[in-house]
Amino acid sequence: MTDEAERIQDLAEALRDSENRIRGLVDILVDGLIVIDEQGSIRNFNPAAEKIFGWTAGEVTGQSVNMLMPDSYAREHDGYVTRYMETGEARIIGIGREVTGLRKDGTEFPMDLSVAEMNVRSTRYFVGTVRDLSERREIEAELRQAHKMEALGQLTGGVAHDFNNLLAVLMMDLELLAEMTGDNEEMEELVTEAREVVHAGAELTQRLLAFSRRQSLQPRVLDLNVLISSVASLLRRTLGEGVQIDIVGPSDLWPTLADPGQVENALLNLAINARDAMEAGGRLTIETANTMLDDDYAARQTDVEAGNYVLLSVTDNGAGMPPEIVEKVFDPFFSTKEAGSGSGLGLSMVYGFVKQSGGHVAIYSEPGRGTTVNLYLPKAPDDGTAEDISAPAEIVAGDEVVLLVEDHPQLRRRARRVLDELGYRVTEAENGDSALKILEARDDIELLFTDIVMPGALDGAALANEARKLRPGIRILFTTGYAEQAQIAEGLLEQGGELLRKPYTKAQLSAKIRALLD
Repeated sequence: MTDEAERIQDLAEALRDSENRIRGLVDILVDGLIVIDEQGSIRNFNPAAEKIFGWTAGEVTGQSVNMLMPDSYAREHDGYVTRYMETGEARIIGIGREVTGLRKDGTEFPMDLSVAEMNVRSTRYFVGTVRDLSERREIEAELRQAHKMEALGQLTGGVAHDFNNLLAVLMMDLELLAEMTGDNEEMEELVTEAREVVHAGAELTQRLLAFSRRQSLQPRVLDLNVLISSVASLLRRTLGEGVQIDIVGPSDLWPTLADPGQVENALLNLAINARDAMEAGGRLTIETANTMLDDDYAARQTDVEAGNYVLLSVTDNGAGMPPEIVEKVFDPFFSTKEAGSGSGLGLSMVYGFVKQSGGHVAIYSEPGRGTTVNLYLPKAPDDGTAEDISAPAEIVAGDEVVLLVEDHPQLRRRARRVLDELGYRVTEAENGDSALKILEARDDIELLFTDIVMPGALDGAALANEARKLRPGIRILFTTGYAEQAQIAEGLLEQGGELLRKPYTKAQLSAKIRALLD
């Protein structure tokens, strides 16, 4: 081989090495990278873009980039590119902006888009980098809500303290007047009514203080199972015969550190709300459990500490609430009841008490499906000899095929992301009917990961039964945020399944999957 030929071969090898390095860098980018030509056809689509949009590179290469945009943005994009090619006027080239993207499943999402131009062998290409802003928007919304609640808490707390001072004066004056009424029955009746009003006002300010997390708490070590048993008869009398009460709890429940009076008030408030949501009667499930919120879950929330908690869950099978109502239920003075039927402070009081106790509150509700309110109260400290499950669990990856079934789009996307990060090959469905069609068409699915509560005739339990008929050995992982539905799942676990309660962490999901597949 001549020196010239060797030099050309060395250059070719160096070029291939350079291309491989560039391709490797593009593949590991956390942002989506999309390259299009002058006609708007997609030429490159990196793995991050595949995760963001739900399409594979093979599916989009050669297609118009407009398939990644809603119609309105697609029309604008064509105009921007044409104007730039003809006049050089930049509307999106070299300028970052927030736009709306379109996923393969038809859902729209906010994204940050930056576009640059490059020339390769006299051919013009446009390189777009894309960042999904969905999670950022959700976190921003949570922070806005937290700030709003904090501001309202400061306002109501200050008002409550000042109002309590006024009520104290009134109460003392009324006590003096009561001593001066003598045999005047009419005056005695007026004083008695006034004192009742003052007591009602004091109760109202106590609720305001609970919401603002400024009430005086007297926490002590509690066994929630014992506390619930002690108020069970009161709950049954209060709710009436039309409401069936189920109480579920493990015998090895951890002790919690909380004010017993406030726990009882919270439980009574939640039970009364549940009764009101079940106008024709129904079932109320009160459940306790040992649980752990890890760093992964705490990082996605506001004002939540990772650690061991005792869960108190209250579930009804009543009317349920749409998302726009769920977002407001903890706001003070917000009520779905008719005017005069409530102060709108019941749930805000529960929220404030739990937060002041160092806990966490989560609510799940769907119209026609009922409501579950989960109170996470901190586990009481021990002497350190007990097993500490708050230690980080080992996250084990896998490569099996998983069918994910979840009707909530945002939750489905998050679960898909976690499963992808764990290495599983994931296919997804938004309801039981779609999932069953996938099971009928494919024989490589090893694990069915399904929500229990889903719209349509085929919920998670029914889907599991059909899946076992098609494939008797399939592993099934149920998930739910509803205590009552969790009991339904418990009855199905003997057939080769597991239950994962919402909210769950990456480590918990990993452990459940490996427990099934290994």
